[in-house]
Amino acid sequence: MISVKEDGLLVRDESFVKYRRLLRRAENEGRIDGPNKCLVCGMRYLSKDEAEACCNIAP
Repeated sequence: MISVKEDGLLVRDESFVKYRRLLRRAENEGRIDGPNKCLVCGMRYLSKDEAEACCNIAP
């Protein structure tokens, strides 16, 4: 994102550190590009059991 300073110069805003940290964490946990996918919502996991339990409705 770009903002305008008082003297009319365009300055790039700082990146969203929290977003990048959460994205990196999701990748490390396998929720993004993991080998196993939940059949209901599509979220990815490292293990098949986690993927099957993702949207499982408990009785």
